[in-house]
Amino acid sequence: MGNGIETLVSGLAFAEGLRYSDGHLWFSDMYDRKVYTVDAQTGETIRVVDTDGRPSGIVLAGGGRAFVTQQETRSTVEIASDGTVLPHADLTSVAEWHVNDMTSAPSGGLYVGNYGDDSVPPEAPHPAKLAHVSADGKVRAVASDLHFANGMSMTEDGRTLLVAETRSTPPRISAFDIGPDAELTNRRTFAEFEGSRMPDGIAVLPRDELLVAMPFASEVVLVSVQGEVTNAWDTSEYGMPFAVACDPAARAVFAACSSSWEEDACLAARDSTIVKFPLR
Repeated sequence: MGNGIETLVSGLAFAEGLRYSDGHLWFSDMYDRKVYTVDAQTGETIRVVDTDGRPSGIVLAGGGRAFVTQQETRSTVEIASDGTVLPHADLTSVAEWHVNDMTSAPSGGLYVGNYGDDSVPPEAPHPAKLAHVSADGKVRAVASDLHFANGMSMTEDGRTLLVAETRSTPPRISAFDIGPDAELTNRRTFAEFEGSRMPDGIAVLPRDELLVAMPFASEVVLVSVQGEVTNAWDTSEYGMPFAVACDPAARAVFAACSSSWEEDACLAARDSTIVKFPLR
């Protein structure tokens, strides 16, 4: 343990898509193609669901249900309360490459991002569209020119969508107004970062503070509503953080850390962990 950080779950290939609800923590083990539910206090496994596709982003739907992105097939599936995996939406009409993280949208919908292409830094990414999936599975583009859309979250009042653009120049978190039909307007910059601070997973806290995973800086940062970094936690002992979640009542932060993001290396090492530390 260091700086109040403790390991909750270990031995994973590549943990992603952290979501907290009612004492449970959900996450994807992306390269193992599994979705876990664990006890947020003990790390004890409650349920493991196998998916055919490579799972990443998760949106919880209540009653033990969840929607999960399937990266390679550019689709979403529903995990039913009994663990059955059901088809949900095909995003190939909007997503030009692997789908990634997502968050809830008004009226039971989803906002889903994608990589844009298969490039890696320092090569610039292909600008990509952001998809909206309605409750009945209809797909449309609601934003464009996103530079590797990653973590997403709505503010507490449901009026603003925040999107981490990991590979924009400079790296940034963009904000959009959410309209009555889930359309996105009034794009603006919520926060900009420098150097190795390239935002990945995000989680909105009460009063709209924002937790941000910064994998290439090996830290999780807290960002104020003014877009300024007000605190940071070094995760280098545990790896690079790619996703974050929070239990606001317990003031506990969860981060998914790995030594690599490359599939072969992750499957060989299996050193991805979920860590937990106090929000101060």
